[in-house]
Amino acid sequence: MAKKTDSTTKPAAPSGAAPAVPTPTKRALKPAVPTVAEPAAPVPAKRTVKPIAKTVPAAKKKAPPAKARRIVKKAAAPAKPRYTQEDVALRAYFISEKRRHHGLPGDEHQDWIEAERQLAAESTKPKKVKKA
Repeated sequence: MAKKTDSTTKPAAPSGAAPAVPTPTKRALKPAVPTVAEPAAPVPAKRTVKPIAKTVPAAKKKAPPAKARRIVKKAAAPAKPRYTQEDVALRAYFISEKRRHHGLPGDEHQDWIEAERQLAAESTKPKKVKKA
């Protein structure tokens, strides 16, 4: 099969001829370093274009369907107790003393849990203000 030739390519130079010298381009003619220091032009600040919001009268606005509406609640930070472990330990001690005095069954773990429960209940109640 014969090789197809592209009509846009130049014919190869004869083998005995000198290689062709490329012609200089505009980039090659420019000096690498400018001879005169030119002040740099200030770069204009980018301007952002805000889209114009379409205003719709309140009467024409429709509420989204109930399924599409989502109520997003922020996770509440855990309430910091108003009592310390020392308070719990002291209350648990008095509970255990009362329990032993009356001869009731139980152990230190139950006393500790009861002390925490009592202190938590007391800390959530609003404080009564005494009238003078």
